Amino acid sequence: MRRFLLALPLACAAALSGCELDAVSPPIGPVGRSLAAQETAAQDAGSEVQTAADAQAPTPANPTQAQAAAQSLVVHEWGTFTSMQTSAGVTLEGMHHEDEALPGFVHARDIKPKNQKGIEILPEAVTQKMETPVLYFHTAVARKIKVRVDFPQGVISQWYPDVTAFAPAKNTLTKLAGGSVTWDVQLDPKLDPALSPVVAPDDIWAPSRKVAATMLSYGKQVERFLFYRGLGRFELPVRVTSDVAGMVTVRNDGKEDLPAAFLLLTTASGGRVVALGPIAAGQSVKAQVPEALPGIAALVQSAGQALHSALVATGLFADEARSMVDTWSKSYFQTPGLRVLYVLPAAWTDALLPLQVTPAPTATVRVLVGRIEVLTPAIEQQIVAAVQASLAKGNAQPVTDLGRFLEPKLLRAAQLVTTPKLQAHCKDLLQWAASQP
Repeated sequence: MRRFLLALPLACAAALSGCELDAVSPPIGPVGRSLAAQETAAQDAGSEVQTAADAQAPTPANPTQAQAAAQSLVVHEWGTFTSMQTSAGVTLEGMHHEDEALPGFVHARDIKPKNQKGIEILPEAVTQKMETPVLYFHTAVARKIKVRVDFPQGVISQWYPDVTAFAPAKNTLTKLAGGSVTWDVQLDPKLDPALSPVVAPDDIWAPSRKVAATMLSYGKQVERFLFYRGLGRFELPVRVTSDVAGMVTVRNDGKEDLPAAFLLLTTASGGRVVALGPIAAGQSVKAQVPEALPGIAALVQSAGQALHSALVATGLFADEARSMVDTWSKSYFQTPGLRVLYVLPAAWTDALLPLQVTPAPTATVRVLVGRIEVLTPAIEQQIVAAVQASLAKGNAQPVTDLGRFLEPKLLRAAQLVTTPKLQAHCKDLLQWAASQP
């Protein structure tokens, strides 16, 4: 498997404030002082969380955005990658299933099979899902632009509005590499947002529209942003390990500092978020798996505000950061599991997804969030127990209790079980899981 290694300068900084979060055990290395100071400041400031009512209407253009538009052309982007790691910090395959259904108007390389995020075949096993990057444009005048996004270690499989070109050509995939899409669109501040396709208020597409960005069009297709997502096979230099005592270690093996990171536990009835702070290059932070606090709504507020603050600190406008938090609220904060969220250094984003905009923007801000689903030894034993119960009952149905990401979980079970019968049953379950929508 290709290892993602970078030696580019850090291009973004981060700060968190205005949010009460759990403390974390002292980091390994020099990160400790900055984290402790950050947590003290957060506790002093108290918690300030946007209510659901506040998020219903688009945030009006603030002076910063108005100034950005007057500067000619400013480009902002947010997005996320999702992977799963074992208790030993090994990235698992099988991360290709569609978890968040998109509106029917979204374009794809292929509409079948529906559980593979719009890709016609899987030439290689997937280790990273690139989910919902969106590009916003801020300009005061109408103009035509050309936008190209490359995905050297993956394939872009879904997009909107339609593109003028994509690569590799359809039905030519031999590996998950060399992906790209190209748009030719018209930016127009006077374009009517009502011309965009209608979606339900609770659709995953809706929050991205609540941003004071310039409208754009391609033919009759009108939207407030460019959207794309896909599948890849690579590893980011962030490793998460855990032990039987419930201690989680997050290590940054890259050459740039991570602006912010969080450990998040979600259960059926509540959860808790732990701020890990920035993690310096080559350093680690340790934290105990937290005990869940009751109340999903409280978790959504605290975790959402923490992530929002980190996104704004890295350069997104407040309404852009809110749109990302609201888009991923269900998946990040309400889906049971243990996960690490971290903000990528800008250099990593530029290397993962090279971006070209013509004419050249006055300024560009790109913020990606890495999401690692964490399998602790305790969770791994639960997966093995589910496989054992399935074999005892002679069917695959009980493994549906494992929730999302069935294939990587079953792949981990196959690594852990020792008897030939259980190993064979894991193979049967993997075949079954591959057929699930």
